[in-house]
Amino acid sequence: MSYYIIVRATGLIATDGPNKARSYKTHGAAQATRTRLCRKAGWSAGDLSIVDVKDYKPKMVTRKNLMSGIEYQEDVNTPYFCSPSSETYWSM
Repeated sequence: MSYYIIVRATGLIATDGPNKARSYKTHGAAQATRTRLCRKAGWSAGDLSIVDVKDYKPKMVTRKNLMSGIEYQEDVNTPYFCSPSSETYWSM
């Protein structure tokens, strides 16, 4: 089993390291990271929830493709440079 730490208000995956989609192998490791995030970032324990990877359903947002203008659905955790709605995506 693996676990994600989710910000309840936005649905974003929260982590204390550079890997934005990091999962934790045990529930205890996820709780320890949630405690560190609460101390560092000023969140409360109620703002962050621990979710099993199998039960996680990513929150989808509607964005507009920069080149074609067509709207599409995208995971809220998609990095900006990987999104067709950004100029960075099209300039690579």
